[in-house]
Amino acid sequence: MSFIGPKLLSNIDSRLREAFPSHRTSPFGGRSIILVGDLGQLPPVKDIPMYVGASCGNTLWRTFDTFITLSTVFRQQGDAPSQIQFRQLLLNLRNATPTIADWTLLMSRTSSSLSQTENHIFDQSTHLFSTNKSVALHNKQMLKQLNVPIALCSAEVRKQTLLLAPEDEQLDMVVLLAVGQQVMLTTNLWVEAGLVNGALGQVVSIVYNTATTPPMLPLFVVVDFVNYKGPPWDAYNPTYIPILPLTRGSRRQLPLRMAWGLTIHKSQGMTLQKATIDIGNIDRQGLTFTAVSRVRQLTDLRIMPSFSFARYSRMKDSPSVQRRKQEEAFIATRSIAPDVA
Repeated sequence: MSFIGPKLLSNIDSRLREAFPSHRTSPFGGRSIILVGDLGQLPPVKDIPMYVGASCGNTLWRTFDTFITLSTVFRQQGDAPSQIQFRQLLLNLRNATPTIADWTLLMSRTSSSLSQTENHIFDQSTHLFSTNKSVALHNKQMLKQLNVPIALCSAEVRKQTLLLAPEDEQLDMVVLLAVGQQVMLTTNLWVEAGLVNGALGQVVSIVYNTATTPPMLPLFVVVDFVNYKGPPWDAYNPTYIPILPLTRGSRRQLPLRMAWGLTIHKSQGMTLQKATIDIGNIDRQGLTFTAVSRVRQLTDLRIMPSFSFARYSRMKDSPSVQRRKQEEAFIATRSIAPDVA
């Protein structure tokens, strides 16, 4: 819910009132709405948090009257001293109460503090960046390092229009693919089996029929999704899944994208086996907290480049953090225990 701003919340409300006209005078068309998330993570893109301002969206936020605060951390579980220390670091980071001890612990995970062997392992990890430009540069560098043939797959456009529909933008105009490439699924294909928007995998093969070659679309691409939980397509390789081109709006394209590098925004909600993070030049508490908390333990993290304590500590003076804390204090007065719910 940290991603939802007043504009989006207002749009949801308007659409539900249209969909349920008999309840068009009620917020959200009389539907029950459940928001899930952490206000301490990333804020909305090109918007402000729901609880800020005096817009229609802010008024809708005030209609939520039941709050349940969950306190158990599942991603960083464990009773080992190192896990307890990491959880406390993340709590301090979320609450924008930086300490020298926390910063020193984070700096123990910079590339210059790790051995050559560790750095080599992390070179193949998912890299998180603060900007799309940095993500694109890293992905192209990694693709080039594979030193294998690259298939350029151009989308088939069924109807040329001057204005793009939202559905069109769900698929890229051009997808670059190579065997061994790390990719991300960009749509929900089979939620129960783990084939969801954001699922990570590795390209195993690219299959064309005899009459087609790049830049035409292949018949399908076989991707190894390690977290796939459905029935096997290949009995010998149960996590190998064929991904076919699909249509969204006027485009037909493969729902895949290079994923050696991701924006920190895109990683929100993910759990990564290992991650290298670059928080860039943006001193945002939510950005740093989200990036650092993507892994299960501190040793699964590499920070590159390092950053000063002065920069790290500036988060506590952020007006947006102070405003968020005020809202959370208000929520706390209205929160009920999970077992009561």
